[in-house]
Amino acid sequence: MNNSYIPYYEASVERSTWRSRESGLKTMRDRFKGVKLRDITVQDCESFKVWLLSSSGYSQAYCSLMYGMFRKTLDYAVMLQYVDENISKRTKVIAKGRSVVSFWTKEEFEKVLSVIFIKDFYENMCFVMIWLYYMTGIRVSEELALNWNDIDLEKKKLRVHHTLDMVNQNNFERKPYTKTEEGRRMVSLDDDTIKILRQWKQVQKELGVENFVISYTDLPLYRSTVQRIIERYAKIAKVHKIQGKGLRHSHVSYLINEFNADVLNVSKRLGHSSPEITLKHYAHFFFYLDCTFYNSGHINCLVC
Repeated sequence: MNNSYIPYYEASVERSTWRSRESGLKTMRDRFKGVKLRDITVQDCESFKVWLLSSSGYSQAYCSLMYGMFRKTLDYAVMLQYVDENISKRTKVIAKGRSVVSFWTKEEFEKVLSVIFIKDFYENMCFVMIWLYYMTGIRVSEELALNWNDIDLEKKKLRVHHTLDMVNQNNFERKPYTKTEEGRRMVSLDDDTIKILRQWKQVQKELGVENFVISYTDLPLYRSTVQRIIERYAKIAKVHKIQGKGLRHSHVSYLINEFNADVLNVSKRLGHSSPEITLKHYAHFFFYLDCTFYNSGHINCLVC
């Protein structure tokens, strides 16, 4: 692990991916400390699975990720001919479990906005940050990477061509690509969003902030700061807490419920590679809309 797999993995993935996986790799390394590769048994693998699920304190989804990473380390050992077989493949994978991402309805979103004091510079930035996530559905790292040259206030367009990879405010990079190739896109903006952005740009300029859209120092925000801001105002507004990606889900709900948007347009706006990907993550939103439509008339939804 120390001499082969960990150096290989660190060199072959994005820096942000490495940072999120490093502790997991070291956990499994330490779990099997002192055990020779050829001595690892099916029982050892099954014992590791049981520990992950019962004693590690990890979520079901993270346990699934960890065991998948463990299996890949042994695949690499087979490739290097350290062992003849990946013994862990005699065991079953850990299911990811059902993942439900919380989101805000339009009413909850409006409650949050109503408790933000926009006359304060920092809180004004918080308002713009939450508004832009909710109204565009862009990913957390995509918004953090936004510069003013990515926004055309006249044509009412927002260009999503970058993601932010950040260790600290002295060590960050605006990467010239997004999560997927289709993620490089133009997102249309409504009149209210344009008005808010115009005002915010002027406020920033007066205080010497001219590059990053979501910034109060002209340096990008930490991803963790986004989450703290969301949780802070959710608590004040007395609505349930959501994750940063929950605002992306909120945007989808908003598009479908307010504008009856179809899956193709939602897919393009989110930067998905296909409508099938959109349905994989958001089918329940479209299903709910269909049920509401049928049940509101003389025809009942047969599924319901």
